[in-house]
Amino acid sequence: MIRHSEIQQWVGSLSAGDPKQGISAKSATVVIRAYGVLKGILDMARDDQLISRNPCERIKLPHKMPKKRTYLTPSQVLTLADASGEHRTLILTLGFCGLRWGEAAALHVGDVRSDQHRLHIRLSYTKTKDFEGEQPPKTWEIRDVPVPDQVMAAIDKECKGKSAGDLVFTDKDHGDRRIDQQSRLNHGWYARALKASGVPTLTLHDLRHTAASIAVSSGANVKAVQRMLGHQKASMTLDTYADLFDSDLDEVVTRMSKEIEKAKMDSQQQNQQQISNNLSKS
Repeated sequence: MIRHSEIQQWVGSLSAGDPKQGISAKSATVVIRAYGVLKGILDMARDDQLISRNPCERIKLPHKMPKKRTYLTPSQVLTLADASGEHRTLILTLGFCGLRWGEAAALHVGDVRSDQHRLHIRLSYTKTKDFEGEQPPKTWEIRDVPVPDQVMAAIDKECKGKSAGDLVFTDKDHGDRRIDQQSRLNHGWYARALKASGVPTLTLHDLRHTAASIAVSSGANVKAVQRMLGHQKASMTLDTYADLFDSDLDEVVTRMSKEIEKAKMDSQQQNQQQISNNLSKS
């Protein structure tokens, strides 16, 4: 029998490590992932009625430390795009629309809806040791992403002369084959663009975070950002980008202050009217 206390002790030992035995402490991400595997196994055992309850319930897990992110301004995104040469439109799309790299690499001309200013995200490109190709993303990641006018104009140029089944973004230096990510910062076209533009160093994936920050600063609410990025729940968007919504708190304070001031003025006017009415009666 596996006891609740034993699992809690196991989680604690993973987090703390054991220097005497040469076991290093594991990160919160690794601990939570290991716990998730064990919980899944015990959930199945419970469903098969091999155990009456899952001892993994109510386990205290380590907290992930939020990663410090680099957000580019709209001006910096434009500067980086201009320094990217033939990849200019790709940078604009990643930086202003928030697509994942695999989604951009699997974007077909038929997925571009210029009249609606939308990109229909229905596929994602994956390249691993065991698999390479396009496949449907998770259900909630299939979505329509809004596209600013300037970015849509650039995408339309990329699509000109292509058929609906053609890829939007290709590597023209290598016979229009599917574009390679080359997100490592020490070589490749992206590294050259970063150096030439002079913007803060960030990965191609970080441009997705930049798109989120620009959307929030433009006034988008959390549900709109959730749909744009393809998050399963709004809570995930809030957890990921809590720092971006700090300005919303300032706006709440400003609006509440205005409402209180208006209420004070209304109350003063009502009191003055009441006093005037009482004086006229006397």
